[in-house]
Amino acid sequence: MTLQTPPSPHIHSGLRISGMMLQVIAALIPAIICYTWFFGWGLIINSVIAILTAVASEALMLKLRKRPLKPFLGDGSAVLSGMLLAFCIPPLAPWWITVLGVAFALIIGKHLYGGLGYNPFNPAMVGYVMLLISFPLEMTSWMPPLILEQLEIGFIDTLGMIFFSHFPYGLSIDALSSATPLDAMKTDLGLNN
Repeated sequence: MTLQTPPSPHIHSGLRISGMMLQVIAALIPAIICYTWFFGWGLIINSVIAILTAVASEALMLKLRKRPLKPFLGDGSAVLSGMLLAFCIPPLAPWWITVLGVAFALIIGKHLYGGLGYNPFNPAMVGYVMLLISFPLEMTSWMPPLILEQLEIGFIDTLGMIFFSHFPYGLSIDALSSATPLDAMKTDLGLNN
């Protein structure tokens, strides 16, 4: 008696790669709304920077590899990688952090291994790890949710912080990351004893 092992049942949706990437991007929309509600405009700005950098890096690598641009740029994988990495970067990180991370993700994390489907690691996470190792201060400067801090940081203020490191009067990244308030509370508690 022989043991028969039939192939596993796979359900095929009939979607192409671009359709799957668009579904994942659409699934990110509620997260984008929540993230923006809690942390302000930083994700939107970082996402635009990341998407532009991802498409430019993808186009550059396709040109260098002598591959056609239209089918590979149209599949949406570069846009999705840029958006995923933008979620991982602190909302007020300098613009060059996003550019370096996304370029590294696409060039090293994706195209070094042969492109879509050949990379052993998620390109966005390759870029994230590189940023964590190379720029630990910038990558750990998260601000508390705006709701908790009763802050109102507008779109123009966010642009100034990301592109020019210009914080509104009386506001610094230390004040946003809550290091100073925690230290002040610790000092005050020590004085009362």
